[in-house]
Amino acid sequence: MNINIRLFKDNDAETLSLIQFDSFKTFLGDRVTEMVDPETWRDTVAVKNDRQENAIFVAEQDNMAVGFLSAGADLRHGLGVLNEIGVNPQCHAKGIGSALFAAAEKFWLERGMRKVWTCVSSINTKAQIYYLKQGFTAEGRWRDHFHEGIDEILLAKFYKT
Repeated sequence: MNINIRLFKDNDAETLSLIQFDSFKTFLGDRVTEMVDPETWRDTVAVKNDRQENAIFVAEQDNMAVGFLSAGADLRHGLGVLNEIGVNPQCHAKGIGSALFAAAEKFWLERGMRKVWTCVSSINTKAQIYYLKQGFTAEGRWRDHFHEGIDEILLAKFYKT
């Protein structure tokens, strides 16, 4: 399978909204009721200044978007964040998530991040395994955070600078 990773383009917004919706439904079911507005995608990627920089990486297969990873870099504190990752459920377990993470990791390292953090739903065991494979370790837990009855596990990966 040939996967191409590139940066977000404005016309990706609607496709990524659908990928996110479908991907999150795989573990949240009916708790996911609406897609992210395409303008939100465009606003997120527009952030770039001397304090903060965001990037959205898009995975393409056969010229179609099949996944994304939204990354941020707090340039003052050397703290990166993996905001969200989503892969088309029909494309799971094909290396797309790993390819997206490699692009994001390059972004963080080029900006001198010392630590990258994220969180994962406690009921999303596939994503937990993915993060562990990428070198993340658990640092804590947010109880009933995004959805009542579902905890978020806080994860971090440290880099030597």
